[in-house]
Amino acid sequence: MKDAFPDVKQGKADKASQESVEPEAKKPSGIFEWWYKWTAVPEPPASASFLKREEARKVRMLSTILLFFLPTLVIVLPTTFFMPIVYARYADLALITAATMSLFLNRVGRVTSAALILVLGFEAALTLVVLTTNPLDATVFQVYDLYAMVELFAVSLLPIRSVFAIAGCNSVFFWVDLLYQKATPTLAPDIAQQFLPIVSRPIILEFIVAAVSFLWVSSATKAIMRADRAEMVGRLEHALVDQKRELEEGVAQILQTHVEVANGNLNARAPLNQDNALWQIARALNVLLVRLQRAAIAERDLHRVEQSVTQCVSIMQHAEEEQQLPRLPFTHTVIDPLIAALQGKTLAYTQAPFLQRSQPTKSHIDASKPLSQ
Repeated sequence: MKDAFPDVKQGKADKASQESVEPEAKKPSGIFEWWYKWTAVPEPPASASFLKREEARKVRMLSTILLFFLPTLVIVLPTTFFMPIVYARYADLALITAATMSLFLNRVGRVTSAALILVLGFEAALTLVVLTTNPLDATVFQVYDLYAMVELFAVSLLPIRSVFAIAGCNSVFFWVDLLYQKATPTLAPDIAQQFLPIVSRPIILEFIVAAVSFLWVSSATKAIMRADRAEMVGRLEHALVDQKRELEEGVAQILQTHVEVANGNLNARAPLNQDNALWQIARALNVLLVRLQRAAIAERDLHRVEQSVTQCVSIMQHAEEEQQLPRLPFTHTVIDPLIAALQGKTLAYTQAPFLQRSQPTKSHIDASKPLSQ
């Protein structure tokens, strides 16, 4: 059964395809919009390259992380004064300073430097807390678990392969710290007797978090790249459709101009601007039509001059037969100055170049007869 409204459905389909090709970017609202305005770079246009948009995405991700991470550090700061670890407050203050510096670098678009400062600052703060826990007690294992957060920051903001380097460095630190740092009397025998099981727990956690986060971020990046390519293909298809429609409209206008000129309208012109792909062809056609129009006007004027000359010759021949002075009327052509100059003049005889000198010419004006109006 044929569709009763093909144009309506086709228009809806075209509109839906256009919306799918050029989706409206959802702008953040509320506190996020204000936060991104002061801590992130503006979003690049849709025509920007994938690398530019990926960099802008990381800038906004770092800005979002710091939106929640920096207030958390500020809230935790008063509680550090009640912790048995004296250097915890200094580590918190150093981490707040590193997060603030990272925020300013992120604002100017230096997301890699900002991410490095944040990751290394967090790593240094945790290491300071561990090394100043003397003697080593059971709370240090809770600090070991916090190193997984450093890996999450690194895999999200830095090149994803860096997460394995950080996991390796953390594992070496755990091994050396448990091996050489002095532990409490209750923890020292356990470390001496079960060193491998104790040290393997934070190391296994590090590499599990590194592997899972690496797979997740790499698959997400590939999905973003596929979506970017699909969006690019969609934009190209949409551009090709627009170009095809533009060419069809331009061809139709040029064809209509040819039809009007063929019907005798020499004032017709191809109405194409410089944005059209066929503008050079239309411009050449319009120049040709201008010259054709000038040639037609010159031909018409020449025809009028020929008619006027023929009329003047006829009048002069008729006046000669009647033996009267010829009266030449003005013709409103280019020969009018010649007619005005001949008024009341007597001309000497000049033989025509196409006649033989031996043959007299009776058809020309007699030199003894004056010409006057």
